[in-house]
Amino acid sequence: MNKIILITLMGCLFSCNTKEDNSLPSKTETHKKLLTPDNMEIEKILERQLRAGGYSSYYDTDYAFYKYDKSDLEVTLNPIKKILINHGYKIIQKDLFISKIKTIFGNVSRYEDIFYINSFNKCAKPKSLNFYDPDGFRNDLYFSTENQIVLNLYSLPELIDYQKDYKEIAAKEDKFPTEITKEGDDEKIYLTKWKDIPDLAKQRQKNIDLLINRNKYLFNDSKANLVWLKFYDKEFLESLVKTFGYVKDEDLLKWVLDKNLIKIADEDLEEFGKILWTKTCDNNIIVHKEVFDLIAKQDKTTFKNYNLSLRVFVEDFKDDNLSFSEVAKIKALVCYYGTKMTDDNLFSYFFNVRDQKYEEEFKKNNYYNLPDFKEIYELTRKGGISLPGEIE
Repeated sequence: MNKIILITLMGCLFSCNTKEDNSLPSKTETHKKLLTPDNMEIEKILERQLRAGGYSSYYDTDYAFYKYDKSDLEVTLNPIKKILINHGYKIIQKDLFISKIKTIFGNVSRYEDIFYINSFNKCAKPKSLNFYDPDGFRNDLYFSTENQIVLNLYSLPELIDYQKDYKEIAAKEDKFPTEITKEGDDEKIYLTKWKDIPDLAKQRQKNIDLLINRNKYLFNDSKANLVWLKFYDKEFLESLVKTFGYVKDEDLLKWVLDKNLIKIADEDLEEFGKILWTKTCDNNIIVHKEVFDLIAKQDKTTFKNYNLSLRVFVEDFKDDNLSFSEVAKIKALVCYYGTKMTDDNLFSYFFNVRDQKYEEEFKKNNYYNLPDFKEIYELTRKGGISLPGEIE
């Protein structure tokens, strides 16, 4: 009898211990997860960002109260990388990643493991990375070579559901002040807390969608993500061609061309010109032959529409920020490539061909090292090639 009781008790003890042991890994895993260096850093910076608020205003003007630094960027890298991988982003080799950056964006400044582009000046090369903008703009681009991703500078609440994932930190937000005094001034800065931004969840999803689609298009060559960007990130896509001179993707190039054909306004001429030529950060003028190769492939109606814009551009283009030599090069190469893009010479307008200074400029530049440039130019001067008014 005693043996039976003892066996029963041992069985109960074993069963209870087993149940208790089964519950331990869950608690331990949670505890370990909360204590990882990454989560500790997220908690520290999240609290700092929550204390600063989502928006700040000084009188009736938005005020960039929170001063971002490198830690604000670095703390978002792992969360962003996890989001991207969960949505099918393929991490590529570091050398290929860097090569793609240079192909698409040109000569980008590098600061250790981060490439950086200033949104307002692609050629800006500050001595150190810029994070804080006193006007509150955060459109600069950062490329992490360690994580192989491109991103803007985000606050953590713009990426993660902090009220769900970091409840203890989120609970402190209620106690943070909504008014502070501007440094060196008695005037008040009014803070809007992150939790009080009504469309924060919508903003967060938009940021995540932009990250996914930009990275998958740029570094995974995904055409499906290019389609999304055409609808929801038009300004960024256009900047790839018109600001950075990226013309290797015909699908993207045609989309930008179709959006920027010359109609009436002077600004149409300027925007169309940004597709045809780019000035690099080392002051070299590049006229994109790829644009003319694309035009030459189009059907008759589309070709005519493109061709009309080219003719208007050549006739009216001027730029006070460029030297005569630079303007001459742009016009000359647009005319040269335009003349050569079909066997029928449907485009052949050489500006003011009797002006001696152009001829001298072409000679000085060895006819831009194009073997048949001089021949086509001479034929045009002599009336040997059809002029724009003859095109039907």
